[in-house]
Amino acid sequence: MNTRPPSPGTTLVEAIFALILLGVLAGLTVPPLRAGLDRVASAGARDALLVAVARARAVAIARGGATLFVDVSTARYWIDAADGSRVGPPVDLAAEYGITLAVDGGGAALALRFDGLGLGQVANRTIRVRRGEAESRLTLSSYGRPRSW
Repeated sequence: MNTRPPSPGTTLVEAIFALILLGVLAGLTVPPLRAGLDRVASAGARDALLVAVARARAVAIARGGATLFVDVSTARYWIDAADGSRVGPPVDLAAEYGITLAVDGGGAALALRFDGLGLGQVANRTIRVRRGEAESRLTLSSYGRPRSW
């Protein structure tokens, strides 16, 4: 009789089963992970717009006025000082975050003007920042105060 002890390794069937199980588990985690990444990108782009509003207000106080331009169709923004000079390069939110923008009330562009005291001059507007199914919003009051939600 041949009474050898069994080998300590795994069989090919066991290895294939383990790989299939790992593949199924990885496939179940991808959609929630993608939704989470979309939420983070949407909130990040909204926060970048919040920073742009604060920067435009600071430039307006320092230089006697400024305008924050938001091109909704291309998801880009830039700041121009009262003397017509551009403050920094345009920021492309679509390239950085992979988002799209929409403004309640329509329009392909939004201009938020700040006077020398830092007070904004715009009608109440809500900017919707969307990536995938995730959406963040930024509401600008008539005096240029932002509120994110």
